[in-house]
Amino acid sequence: MRDASVLLLMMVLAHMAIDSLSSTWRTKGRAPAGAWLSSITVVVYALMMGGMMYLSGQSAAFSVGAGMLIGVFWAFSRWLLGKWTWKFVFLVRFLLNLAVLAAVWLSAESDWNGMWLWAKSLASSHNLLLLLGYVLVLRPSSIVIGTVLSPWLASVNTQGSLKSAGTLIGYLERALILTFVLQDQWEAIGFLLTAKSILRFSDIKGFEQRALSEYVLLGTLLSFSISIGVGLAVTRLSGQ
Repeated sequence: MRDASVLLLMMVLAHMAIDSLSSTWRTKGRAPAGAWLSSITVVVYALMMGGMMYLSGQSAAFSVGAGMLIGVFWAFSRWLLGKWTWKFVFLVRFLLNLAVLAAVWLSAESDWNGMWLWAKSLASSHNLLLLLGYVLVLRPSSIVIGTVLSPWLASVNTQGSLKSAGTLIGYLERALILTFVLQDQWEAIGFLLTAKSILRFSDIKGFEQRALSEYVLLGTLLSFSISIGVGLAVTRLSGQ
């Protein structure tokens, strides 16, 4: 029996390969050559997508139409979003193209009803609890930790630290801990704590840095405690 997901995976891989090569060529090429090469790339991209559709068993008319639609949208998204200066615009472009690929694939497989049933299944109490858990360990937990540590903030020297690095480290740390708790991987939590201790405390030795080391230790223990608590609560409420 044919695995319908193979076609979608092949389309996504082909998109990523062509998109990456096209970006590299446009960066290295001059303006006239870059415009000519972009046109050729769009044609090759559309032919590849249409060819994969045809080889998967679709009709020639559907394959040609699907290839043209995907190719035109890919070129349009690169032209339109190329005017943006936002540093994460590449992610927006990738998600939009992925949505088009998925829509064409679903049309080819005639499985829109299955997609709707799958989307409805996501709105379960278990998944909503998981989402709530991750939301709680991000911004709300950051505010709680910052409030608890605020009395000692003035007594520590934070010069030389990257701007907002501590906040981002906290987000990633708590998300990882929550994931480990939900997966019952307590050994990974111990490894994470050890790794952070080595990295964060290796450069704050000495009596003059004692306040900073204690401040970091308090923040770490608070972050771990909140994440573990939220993870245990989610696990208990979801009946795992």
